[in-house]
Amino acid sequence: MKTTLNGVAPLSHLGLIRVEGEDAAKFLHGQLSQDFELLKLSEARLAAFCSAKGRMQASFIGFKLSPQEILLVCQRDVLATTLKRLSMFVMRAKAKLSDASADFALFGLAGDAAEKIAGKTSPAWSRADFGNINIVSLYPADGVSRALWVAPVSEAPPEGAALSAADWAWG
Repeated sequence: MKTTLNGVAPLSHLGLIRVEGEDAAKFLHGQLSQDFELLKLSEARLAAFCSAKGRMQASFIGFKLSPQEILLVCQRDVLATTLKRLSMFVMRAKAKLSDASADFALFGLAGDAAEKIAGKTSPAWSRADFGNINIVSLYPADGVSRALWVAPVSEAPPEGAALSAADWAWG
C-alpha cells in the first residue's frame, strides 16, 4: 500500500530551541555544522550538533526570525539534553538559549495544503513569513510538495486534510 502525502500533520514530536542575542549567529556558527552568520532571513538550513569525535548528537532545521533571533527545530526527545549541552558553551557570547516549544506550534504540510500556503514554486530550504507564520519549504517527497509550518501557538492551525505524523515522517 502506497501512502499518499496530502494534508496537514501536527508535529508534536518536534520542539524548538530559541537562540537570541547579538552573538546568536556567531555562537551557533561555532557549535553547529551550519554557518548561521551567512544564513539569510529568507532561508532555512539543516544543521547538526556533533561531539568532539564528530558523532551527531542532534539535528536541526534552523532559520532566522531576525538577525538576532534563530529558531532550531529538533526532536523533543533530545531537546533538553541538547539545550543543556549547548548552554554550557555560551560563556561570554551575547546569546541566550531557551526551550521555545511551548511558544510555537509546528505542522507538516504536504501536497495541496503545502501548495495552497507555501506555493508550488518555492524552492527547497526557502523561508517565507505570512504575518507571524513561518513557512519553510522542504524537498518534495515522492514528487509531492512539502513544507514546515511554524507559528506562535496563538495562531489558528493551518487548514487542510488531516495527515498523520507517521505519514509525514514517511515523506
